Amino acid sequence: MSADKAAATALFKFFDENSDNTLSFDELKEGMANVGSKFSEADVRAFFDKYDKDKNGIIDFEEFLALCIDINSSDSEKAVASLFASVDKDGNKSLSHAELRAGIAAYTGKPIDDGEVTALIKQLDIDGDGEVSYSEFTQNLLVKISVAIKKS
Repeated sequence: MSADKAAATALFKFFDENSDNTLSFDELKEGMANVGSKFSEADVRAFFDKYDKDKNGIIDFEEFLALCIDINSSDSEKAVASLFASVDKDGNKSLSHAELRAGIAAYTGKPIDDGEVTALIKQLDIDGDGEVSYSEFTQNLLVKISVAIKKS
């Protein structure tokens, strides 16, 4: 299994709270909220509906894989890179706690508390340096999904 498919499988299982091998709208919405993504219900609904290809009210793993492939497109990569650059105020290719907090608040239009930022850093910070590097940020599927929801 490729690293991308393994990451998609792990993320799918994380979102699939009832382990029925499908994602309901509520599971996607709650999963995103659980990792600190704060989007309106309308934003998440538009994103969900876009990837529920057979319009049966659930996203199965094949639809989720298509979503993951889509969000790895060059347009999405550019959007993620642009988001990173807008948050990286000092231009050092690494996001500090303060930069992430301000950036998330600006991106979502909603405040985020220190605990949520700390939890997000723990999730994204692969090398354990306490900051989120450009590589860590751009390789994360949750970041890509967040950008895709925002664009929907």
